[in-house]
Amino acid sequence: MRPLFVVSSRTGGDTLLGAMNAALFEPLGPETYSVRTRGPGPAGALPLTADLLLNRPSGDLFGWTQNAGMGWNPAELGRPQFLILSTQGGWREPDGRPVALGYHTGHWEISALVEAAARELRQLGTIPFAGYVSDPCDGRTQGTTGMFDSLPYRNDAAIVFRRLIRSLPTRAGVLGVATCDKGLPAMMMALAAMRDLPTVTVPGGVTLPPERGEDAGKVQTIGARFALGN
Repeated sequence: MRPLFVVSSRTGGDTLLGAMNAALFEPLGPETYSVRTRGPGPAGALPLTADLLLNRPSGDLFGWTQNAGMGWNPAELGRPQFLILSTQGGWREPDGRPVALGYHTGHWEISALVEAAARELRQLGTIPFAGYVSDPCDGRTQGTTGMFDSLPYRNDAAIVFRRLIRSLPTRAGVLGVATCDKGLPAMMMALAAMRDLPTVTVPGGVTLPPERGEDAGKVQTIGARFALGN
């Protein structure tokens, strides 16, 4: 099969995509078709009873199988369940090096807060769950049409957060971790709507002022100041 080259309007994009497509359509060796189609299931057994099988929603029981399939000890599946929501963005190595960048530093390290909360909840004898709705950065979209998505994001994200909460019917409470002037209001709106659930909001944020140079807020105006000769 001939390599398929895709032309991109961005500088260097056609070269990069061409190389990717060329590699994709290279002849495949026999090892490519040696695919593992089965694996060992989780150890243990679900703590099922006749009452559970007869009276609990089928989704509760299916959820248990999913929890065990993700590696949770089946003997602990009767624990209370708590949901941690956040606006985590990007992905970091444990030492902080970037694997995939986030949109802004405010949601870059929320994963550390989520992990600390999850470990504490587990230590307290519960089952923590985690869900994510990342957020944009209007500093990054300044001067572009992306600004039109900045404030509407709050309402959209709040809707998704509420859907995630309702999609875990067995949750006993919700903890929300969010930052910035879009993600945090979205989280607060969503949690405030959960009138019958105990909820906690944790305002995150990590960016320390630099020892030298400008902070992330002031540096946003660098182009405007240069244009004005400042």
